[in-house]
Amino acid sequence: MAYTKKIDVQHYTETTDTIGNKKKAWETLFKPWAEVNCTGGREYYAAAQVNSENDMIFKIRYSRIMADKLTSELRIIYNGNTYNIKHIDDFMEQHREFVIRAERLNKGGVQ
Repeated sequence: MAYTKKIDVQHYTETTDTIGNKKKAWETLFKPWAEVNCTGGREYYAAAQVNSENDMIFKIRYSRIMADKLTSELRIIYNGNTYNIKHIDDFMEQHREFVIRAERLNKGGVQ
């Protein structure tokens, strides 16, 4: 497990500015080190699922703080690209690492 890539895990939040206007924006929740892998064609068929070529696997160390906050409503920013989280797995419930499957958004934020 080589966690050598820095990623941003973000959540969508609503804040209020100094004059009371509501502002919605993505804010960074965590900046963990991750292992990043592309999914391969072999994985598509072995899993018997429909997956796109834009799927990535992010593996990060387990943290109790993150365990309470990681949901599929979050997104990941990595290498200038935005990824919507599709699935989060505490691998075999060992509390050692999270395996996160995410789908890259096309330019302009469209899937």
